[in-house]
Parts: sequence; C-alpha cells; structure tokens
Amino acid sequence: MHLSVRGYRVGFGTLGAVGGLLLAALLIPLNLYLSHVLVRTVPPVLAVACLLYLVATRSQSVDRVATVSRSVVYALPGVVFLGTTGLIALSLLTGGRGPAFYAITIALSVLVFVQIAFTPDRDFSVGLLLAQVVALGFVVRFAGLLGSAGYVGIDVWVHMPQYVRGILDTGSIAGMGRTKYSAAPFYHLVVAATTLLTGVTPRLALFGSIGVVMAVVSLLVYLTAVRFVDPRWAVFATAAYSISDFVVVWSIHLIPTSLGLVVFLAILLLFVRIQQHGPRPAEVALLIGFMFAMALTHQVSAFIMVVLFGAGSLAQIVLSAGQLRQRLLSEDGYSIRIHSVHGYSAFALGLLMLVWSMTPWGDRTFTEAVLVVLWGSIEGSGLFDRGGAAAAGAGGGEPGSFLGGTVIPLIDQTGFLLFLFGTVVGSLYLLGRERTSQSGLTLIVAALIMVVFTVVPPLFGLRNFLPGRWFAFLYAVMAILTAVGFDRLRRDCSPQLLAAVVLVFALVFSGGMVLNSDATQDAPAFPEQNIRYGYTQAEVTAMETLVETTESSAENPIYSDSPYTSVLNRYGGEERFTSATVDGEPPDHETIVYRDYQREGAPQFDTADGRNHVRQTSIEEMCGTRSIGYDNGDVTLCER
Repeated sequence: MHLSVRGYRVGFGTLGAVGGLLLAALLIPLNLYLSHVLVRTVPPVLAVACLLYLVATRSQSVDRVATVSRSVVYALPGVVFLGTTGLIALSLLTGGRGPAFYAITIALSVLVFVQIAFTPDRDFSVGLLLAQVVALGFVVRFAGLLGSAGYVGIDVWVHMPQYVRGILDTGSIAGMGRTKYSAAPFYHLVVAATTLLTGVTPRLALFGSIGVVMAVVSLLVYLTAVRFVDPRWAVFATAAYSISDFVVVWSIHLIPTSLGLVVFLAILLLFVRIQQHGPRPAEVALLIGFMFAMALTHQVSAFIMVVLFGAGSLAQIVLSAGQLRQRLLSEDGYSIRIHSVHGYSAFALGLLMLVWSMTPWGDRTFTEAVLVVLWGSIEGSGLFDRGGAAAAGAGGGEPGSFLGGTVIPLIDQTGFLLFLFGTVVGSLYLLGRERTSQSGLTLIVAALIMVVFTVVPPLFGLRNFLPGRWFAFLYAVMAILTAVGFDRLRRDCSPQLLAAVVLVFALVFSGGMVLNSDATQDAPAFPEQNIRYGYTQAEVTAMETLVETTESSAENPIYSDSPYTSVLNRYGGEERFTSATVDGEPPDHETIVYRDYQREGAPQFDTADGRNHVRQTSIEEMCGTRSIGYDNGDVTLCER
C-alpha cells in the first residue's frame, strides 16, 4: 500500500518504519518511571528492526544468497537426529533435563536454523527439516514430562486428581463439582475418555493424548505460514514456534490452556484460508466446530480467539474505507479482494457471552465475576506506581542480585524481543508490498492487540488478563510475521548481512527460549534462583499422605514453602496449607512441612511484612525442637 500525495507515493512500510523509530525514541523516557526490563529493551529492538527494514528496502535485490556446502547439507540432518537420540539417553540417565541437556538442545536448534536458512534450493527438503523440528520438540517435551513424578506445574494438580478423577469415578461431568470448568469440560473429557479406552493411568492418558498433540501442533503453524511465504521460511516459523518458551510451558504443564492452544492454531489456519480464497462450506463448518470446541475448553483461550476475529474485522474495515482506500492504494488499478469476516466475529462473541453467562464461578456467573475482579484490580493496581512497576520486573531469584535481578529477567525476555524484532520487520514488509492482503493485515492487527494485552497491563500491576496465558497464542502470529520478514530480507539483504542476522537470531533466540525460566519449570537452568515446579517421587508420596492424614483449615493451616503449598491445596481441594514466614529467624508456626528442596533449591516464603521472597533454609531452622510426625527421607512434617 502507498500514500499518494501530489503525485508522490510513499510506501506504508516506510511510513511505519519512520513511525517505529519515533515511537522507540518516545519510549526511552519511560525508564524514568518504570523499571521493567521490557521498558529498557523494547526501544532499541524496535529501532534496529525499523532501520534494518529501511536499509534492506533501499538495497537492490540480490541474486546470490549465502549457502552451505553440499557435504554440510548431507551431514547436518544426521547430526541433529543423532543429537536428539543422545538427548533421550541423557534424560534417561539423569532422570530428566539438566544443564547438559539444555546446552545440547541449544546447539541442535541452531543447526536446524542454519539448515533452514542456508541450504541451497536444490537440496532443500521440507519433510526432512520438519521431521527434525518435530523430533527435537518431542524429546524436549517428554523429557520434561517424564522426568518429574506426577505432573509438572500447579494447576494440573486440580484438573487431574479432582476433575478428571471425578468424571472417572462418577461417569459424569457432575463429578467435577461446581466449578467454572463444568461448562468447559472438553480437556477433562478427552483425558477421561483416553483413560477408559486405553486402560492406562490418567497421567499416561494425559501425556499420550494432549501431550502428544502438543508435540506436533507446531505443524499447524507451518500450514498457516506457507500461505504467506516460501516453504523454507514456513519451516523457519515452525522451528521458532516449536522451541518457544511458553509453547514448551503448555507442553509440559498440560492444562486446558494447552488444548485451547491446539484449537486456536486450527482456527488461525482456517481463518487465514477463508480470508485468502473466500468461504468454502467445509472450512466454514470446521471453523464453527472449532469455535464451539474452544468455548467448551478454556475461557481465556476463547477470549483470545475473539481477539483474533476482532482483528480480522478491524482489518476488513480498514481495507473497505471507501475513498480512503483509493488514496492509500497505488495508482496501478490494483484492488485488494476482501471477504467479509464480521459474521465470524459476531458469532464467536455471541457464543462466548452465552457460555460465560451459564458458567458458574463462586456465587456469580463467570461474566459477572470477571467484571467484578477486573474492576477491583484496576482500583488496587497501583497504576503508575513506580514501586509496583519495579516489583513486576523481577524475573526470579533475589531481586538485589545481579543474576536474579538482571541476567535471568533478560534471558526470560530474549525470545520475546527477537520475535518482536522479526514481527516488526515482517509487518513493515507486508504493509510495503504491492499486494498487501486482508489476511496479512489481520495478522498485523492481531499481533498489535495481543502485544498490548500481554505487555502493557503488567507494567502497571494489572495482571487479570493473565498475560502468561497469551504468549503462546501470540507467538503463533509473531512466528508467521517473522518468517515474512526473513523471507524478504533474504531477497533484499547482502549475503553477508543476512548470514549475520540469521546466525545471531538462531543463537540468541535458541539460548533465550531454551533457558527461559518458564520453559524449564521442571528443572530450572538456574536452580538456586528459579522455582522448580517439578516434583520428586518422595514429594509426591508425601503430598498424598499429608492430604489424607493431616487435619488443618484455612484458619489453622499447615505451613511450608511455595509452590508446594499450592500443589497440596489443589490436590486436596481445600485451602489448608499456606506459605511459612521465613525472614531471618526460625518460623513461629505450630505445624511445618520441610522438604530437602528448601535447603538446595529456590523455595519461596513470606517475609515478616507480608511479601514473598526466595530463601534457602534448613531442617534445623524450620523444625527446631518440634516433634516429627512424618518423615520419608525427603519430606518431613514437624509439629509442636
């Protein structure tokens, strides 16, 4: 698209790049008010992306691209598959993932990116590269799943022992009790049905159904990306998405968000196809079916789905703006074919409101509860409060330490920042191309809205939109736009510049995503700084015993570290365990649960003034002279 003024034509991509540079400059003063790591890093990333676009589009298209030799092309797939096999052996020997596992994973990911970018056209094999991506992703996920006893995460401990077990015991959804998931039981029904059909335990049924699907779901990103770019860069999008931190999160912490992500990627593919070639009965029927599936799977995922359709409607409005449209388009008589998507947006929103109005949440409907909680959080969020914003920026460990306060938060944001870089470049190319499409503009608008939802509210202490649940959905759109950017850069940049950009992206992106605190919940890359959400067999055994044999209540709780207390509460279905106060002197509690992780890991406790912090302790400090009521060698219950 172009802006025509008195015979001069200025590409919207160029205008967007200049606007991006101005926005980057305007964001710099925010460092005076907010201390979040993104406030410091987004402006330079945005500026570099815009400058690279301006340089690339003003260079002559190149006929020659950097490639690797044929011998390297033939050798690298074998290295990747051999390395992936080595990861399996390593995880079996060490009982899960660890530093060596992460180092090998990063190296293999870089080799995959190198093959994608630098394999000559005559030797490029889509199937072979996709096989490497899926194989590596499968091993990374299942090493995390099987390396921990029970389940990884917190929320899964209520979904599986409470809701799925309730369905299996009663043979009915009524076994779930009065919960918001009684109106969104698709995840629980899938796991329960798999358990009954295969005869395996619910844990293995979860891994064998939703776990396996999450290991291959990145192929849907390929099918969507290939509608915008060459297969080479569609594979690039697939590889980037497969190792993304929050995609790995929902592949090892298997909850309704995981299944919601699968449905979302299917909806994204169908929505793009409909916008590009018009509605076909089979695709429309599939799309409506997936809308119903989403509404019955997860409330947050369903809201993200509505955002996607809303972005499509906004894109249609922009492209159908009458005289404005004529002024924006170049004077070559080309017009963009537009397919109406307003009906899908209205149907998705209406379906969501209907389901939410019947969904229980406490004494209210889900719709009423969301509005009440949102308004209350806005009133108490500390909007524009510098202290609250600073606290939101801590990524893990002790905030005062260089590792916990600077290095880890930067690593945790690296993958997102590089996706943002690629998204900006790809969006500018889509806006600057002669044949800007409705589907391309939809992706741009969707990325913009979703970035605002995930990044801006947490800066001011507002987290009711659950930004952690959005990133895996956002990354699908960002991966496709990033592929568009690299596809065009390969044609416009010199071979040397492209090689430098790809290699830096591959190494930094892979390292940031693989070492990310969320992607390593089962076995943190920095175990003394980041909390572990995977559990040993002794911890799981103790959990079952403590829930069944102890008596406590919300008024007279048992104290321990977080997240162990959260898991105990979810497993037992009652809030009767809480975080101990450990802040420089022995805790003054009647009953305490100590586990060895509190001595060697990153346990989280309360401080005397009610905050929480990571602090290591010992059984002598925690139990003191209390008597031992339970001890399995790893977990100890001590009481006065």
